[in-house]
Amino acid sequence: MQVSGMNYTKFINYISTQQLLPSVQTIANHLNLSNRKIYYLLQAANSELHSVHQPFLVPNLEVTGQQVSALTTKLSIAATNEYINSYDRQLIMSICIALPLKKWTLSEFQLLFDVSRNTVLRDISELKKRQKFKPAFSKKNGFEFKESLFDLLVNVYNNLILLQYHASALEHFIHTLDCQLSYSKFLLVSDKLKNMYKSSLKKQISASNAMTLTIFSVLASLYSNYHPIASVSALFNNTDVESFKKRQENQVIKDFSLIVTTNFAVTMPTSVKLFLTLQLLSVTKEQDEHFSSHSFQDLLILSEHIVNSFMNTAHIDSTHSEKKALTREIQTQLKPFWYSVRYQSITVYDYLYHNAMLENDVKKSLNNLPDHSLYSRLFPFGLLPDQITILAMIFYNFNLQHQEVQRLHILMLTSLPIYSQNLFQTFIEKNNVTPCDLTIKHLTNTDRSLIDNDNFDLIITESTDIDTKLPTFLIDRELTNTEFDRLKTVLSQL
Repeated sequence: MQVSGMNYTKFINYISTQQLLPSVQTIANHLNLSNRKIYYLLQAANSELHSVHQPFLVPNLEVTGQQVSALTTKLSIAATNEYINSYDRQLIMSICIALPLKKWTLSEFQLLFDVSRNTVLRDISELKKRQKFKPAFSKKNGFEFKESLFDLLVNVYNNLILLQYHASALEHFIHTLDCQLSYSKFLLVSDKLKNMYKSSLKKQISASNAMTLTIFSVLASLYSNYHPIASVSALFNNTDVESFKKRQENQVIKDFSLIVTTNFAVTMPTSVKLFLTLQLLSVTKEQDEHFSSHSFQDLLILSEHIVNSFMNTAHIDSTHSEKKALTREIQTQLKPFWYSVRYQSITVYDYLYHNAMLENDVKKSLNNLPDHSLYSRLFPFGLLPDQITILAMIFYNFNLQHQEVQRLHILMLTSLPIYSQNLFQTFIEKNNVTPCDLTIKHLTNTDRSLIDNDNFDLIITESTDIDTKLPTFLIDRELTNTEFDRLKTVLSQL
């Protein structure tokens, strides 16, 4: 099936209103497009008609009802008319080349995105700049990648994750598949996966992850129909296969495969089920409190080394129990990192907080580990920049939790009656989120020249004669709610 674009939709809608097909020049003038573009759109329409055994459209000949019906039916399942930018196009192209369901050439990509040949060439040129997954072209197979099958599956899965942030592009990609599938059906099936996972494991996965798993399951299953995977050993060794089959996630995927078969009429091979089991393990690894086998003792040792090295580098003190809890937290985070390295599975991280100083301290700590060989064995290529950021966030959170709360030092220099002083004191104690130390001195008995030497953060007074460089809150003659709200605002800003 050809995927239409905005111009193609306009073209079909226009000719469907004509009894005779106008000349190319007439259509170009009416749609405000070039003659060359009209020839291209006419060729695309005739390609659609040829696929359903209908005669071609020819200028000055009748446009039949059967032709119009065939073309508009195709439009009803066509992708969204929203513009697809170069970033989204390249994501989709990368997926199509990695697991091709057809021969992808420049002209096929032109038809897919409704763009010029030069635009496709620019996108291919950008893809060729990558270190991995550089598209190579052959007349027999079109564009293809030379990486291993497992790497190709990982590339597709990670690109589908990125497409989740661009709904129109994702919907556009769905219509590249060789069957008439809708975005809404994928959404409904992905909801079933979420519910199955929650019911079986009492945990949750996000809607975007469920959608990625669903689309990938269909795409990989279709691909295996065209290019049968010889055996599971092409992806995993026997030890990994046995380990995955024992996991509850594998049973969820098996049950889910039946739903995929029912809704999309595709059969999910065992190799794809195991790959999806791995991904389901990866996306929920941080929530999996039961996955603490002896295989991760090395990660615990490495976590202890990282914590000790960071404490020395950043000059942070902690008790034994605090350090132990922090070590466990680092180990918990290193588990999905290790999965990412070993199986090249998930490398997209969201909601990161960057602190350049702490990230630099983490890098120094990793370089100064007492047992660097252990780190190199577990993470041969080191940690990714985003993973460094996540560790820095954990240390930053630990530091925030153990920082001493700064108290505001307030001097109330006043001759107000005691009931008014007490009211101010209670208001300050009860209405400010920051703890305060309040000192009250009598206005007439205080040497005003010594005020600045007492390191106060704020002075509260009704006198306008005090000479000080410190922030001063001047009390109004009448105490009202507005007055206290103003004081509360000042305290919060301090």
